[in-house]
Amino acid sequence: MQQSDPREVARMMIERHGLRAQAVALERAAEMQTKGDTAEFDRWQSIHAAICELRRTEPRHQPS
Repeated sequence: MQQSDPREVARMMIERHGLRAQAVALERAAEMQTKGDTAEFDRWQSIHAAICELRRTEPRHQPS
């Protein structure tokens, strides 16, 4: 996943992983931290923050 916009990646993560999107982003961040890849660690932290923000601000879909 090499998109540069954290919000776009966050939307894709929510579509793909649903309620687990935040946890998956944190897992990826932890993997990058373990590898010592600070740039990717920061990127995944930004994606996690974007997921949290989207969950707070976007209206929830109500079943019909």
